[in-house]
Amino acid sequence: MRHPSIAGRIPLPKTMGIFTLLITILAFSAGTIRSELVLMLVGTVFLLTLGACFLGVLVLSVLLSKKARTASVRILNKQVPQGGTGTLSFELGPAYSLNGRNKRFFRFPGILLRYEMSLVTKDGRTIHHSFDPDALLQGLSVFPVPERGAYYSVYDGFIIADAPGFFYRSIPIPQDSSPRLLVSPGIAETCIPLHIHPGGTLQQQRPHFLRSDNLIDHRPYMPGDDPRRLNWKLYGHAGDLFVREGEPEPPPHSRLLILVDTQSDDALYTPQAACRGVDLLCENAMALAIGYADRGMDLSIGYTGGEIHEGSPGELAVVLAYPAALPLSGPEALPIPEDTGILILALPRSLGIESALDRFLQQRGARQGVDIVFLYEGSAYEAAAANCISSYRPRGFKAHGRQGQ
Repeated sequence: MRHPSIAGRIPLPKTMGIFTLLITILAFSAGTIRSELVLMLVGTVFLLTLGACFLGVLVLSVLLSKKARTASVRILNKQVPQGGTGTLSFELGPAYSLNGRNKRFFRFPGILLRYEMSLVTKDGRTIHHSFDPDALLQGLSVFPVPERGAYYSVYDGFIIADAPGFFYRSIPIPQDSSPRLLVSPGIAETCIPLHIHPGGTLQQQRPHFLRSDNLIDHRPYMPGDDPRRLNWKLYGHAGDLFVREGEPEPPPHSRLLILVDTQSDDALYTPQAACRGVDLLCENAMALAIGYADRGMDLSIGYTGGEIHEGSPGELAVVLAYPAALPLSGPEALPIPEDTGILILALPRSLGIESALDRFLQQRGARQGVDIVFLYEGSAYEAAAANCISSYRPRGFKAHGRQGQ
């Protein structure tokens, strides 16, 4: 995949152009030394072809440069779910449009015109999309969005190139530095089965009991319920947690902050595996946000190096587009919240290397309402997760290990 970064006024040679030029030089040289007319003829044909392609790209670049720089390119649906599609709108300036429709570009035979867009996330995921601006229906182009992330612009612009692939000219179209596309994560199939301790100043302190004469009535489990009264048989059949009526009602205004620790251990994770690991954290965070929001809890989400955001699960899904895999020893830090229960989702890591999670726990202390879950895929990370649990539990933290889905 090519990302043009040089916007010179002279067409630049591609690999094929350089290779053909070398063949031309060799053909002329050998033909001159050996007085071979055939070699001279081959060199002449190649030279004329190269010259025609070079002049075609050069002249068309001069003719179209001003028109191309009036282009306005916008991604209409900036917030997209993982696996969805993005829609791009392409418009030219008023001088080059008629009745709301773009005027077609002037072309030479054998010279191609493409618009290219390259986007990248902070952890290296890319989206590359190109199209012929004259072939668009109503000025719209659709492209697939396979992976989660906040995508920033790397390059937008016109590529004028000859059909054989000898020369090209790049005309960049400036874009701002803000994210152009936010791809929210998928949702884990099952929610992590944990008893989370929520917080909040408005949390109900004394249990209020519902009176019921029917001992077989059940209601969904809510954070704050006594886990000893869960009906595990019903969980085995239904896959959801229920408690029998007559149990204490959940706190009316309990609060929970889900923190996604995006730092990964280079000794355990390749860059690709680290990206997938952070995806796993975000997918489970999304499932937790939906599950606990349905049960009446006030939720917020944060991630390493970012701010804390509150809102509905749909609003928090957009926030979870931003987390990107970071090295374990990076300078990023987790936010320090107050007056809320905390659930930290992290990747297993080697011990003895200070991370954002360790710095956060040193400042927060082993207070009630902090749960740490080390999520992983595959048995290769199981031992590392067990070591993390053994390290954090003696320090007073509620650490868990879970194999994600």
